[in-house]
Amino acid sequence: MFGRQQAKKAIMNRQYQNGMTAAGWLIIMAIVLFFMYLAIKLAPAYMEYFTIKSSLESVAEEADSRTSKSDIERLISGRFSVNNIDIVEPEDIEIRDVTGGKALYLEYENRISLFGNVSALVEFKHEEPLN
Repeated sequence: MFGRQQAKKAIMNRQYQNGMTAAGWLIIMAIVLFFMYLAIKLAPAYMEYFTIKSSLESVAEEADSRTSKSDIERLISGRFSVNNIDIVEPEDIEIRDVTGGKALYLEYENRISLFGNVSALVEFKHEEPLN
């Protein structure tokens, strides 16, 4: 008889454990939607960074360590105007001495408003050696 009561109790417990409640689903959906919102807000900043990076790579292929700073700034300015980059200026690009020659170096940050007075700060750094 004792075994029969345990079996009946186990069946009753299964009836109450069918899945998540509506509150559980709402919490999970809120978390998923928050991260989707973050991705939508941050994606343009990363796309702009990759455009800047490819512009610097193409300038580094065209220029070499003997090219003057003004010529490099002119090349970068042309690439930035074609790609509609306005978050950084060609003057923000440094030419640094590295082992084996020189490199273009850029460091900048982008502040993205999320909601209310909450913002995300994204920092970017890139170094591209000159040929």
